[in-house]
Amino acid sequence: MGEPLAIKFAPNKEAMKREWANYQKVSSGLKRGSFIKRTEFLPVAGNEMSDQSALVMQRGVADVKAFMPKVGGRLEGELLFDCALTALRCVEALHSVRLVWNDLKTENFVVIEDVKTGGVSFRGIDLESCMTVKTPPVDYTPEACPPEFAQSFLDGEAESFSLEYSYDVWSFGMFLYEIATGRGFFDGYSAEKITRSMPTFVPNIDKVEDPVLADLIAQCLERNSADRLSVARIAKHPFFASTGKNPFDFLFGVSI
Repeated sequence: MGEPLAIKFAPNKEAMKREWANYQKVSSGLKRGSFIKRTEFLPVAGNEMSDQSALVMQRGVADVKAFMPKVGGRLEGELLFDCALTALRCVEALHSVRLVWNDLKTENFVVIEDVKTGGVSFRGIDLESCMTVKTPPVDYTPEACPPEFAQSFLDGEAESFSLEYSYDVWSFGMFLYEIATGRGFFDGYSAEKITRSMPTFVPNIDKVEDPVLADLIAQCLERNSADRLSVARIAKHPFFASTGKNPFDFLFGVSI
């Protein structure tokens, strides 16, 4: 019996085509990340769904946001580290082919269960928002966007905003906070309220119990984008480097 599959349908054919192209681009790079396995892209889903495109891929048991309540409300120990490392691998792989994810969040990582061992791993999904660095975003997720983009959006200048790798570093910090505490900073807020709050948002990370992880999150969530860590510096941070591995060894990721 083969792996269970899922089919993603969407009427926005250009976005689906871009997502497939982004998967292909990152899978052809040297650093491949830890993304979901894809089987097929159908520009037209079928005779009865001619207005839809479809992407056939590996099926996970849940996304990370939905998974956390099943394991006590947050990730801890090896689960926390493995999820954080998966996200770092994915960001590093995208940046290596000059793509900015622009949508790094807990909903865009799925849990893959090994039916033989009962263990789980994590995989990144949903690359339709990825755009080349230095170009404008095509859309955004309020809880993942950094203050500088939120301000640009509120000023009516989103279409001229230039994506930088630091955008994803901010999103990574928000992601780490959520998996470590079980709640995002803006859970329950509307998209508009999040966007309006973001330009003056000052993260309070007191709820992160691990001081080493808290330090990493704080350095990812620097309000000045120039002060945020690069991906290479994140890999060298004690949270990852303390494993005893060469931080650059594990960034080459797995075959996808």
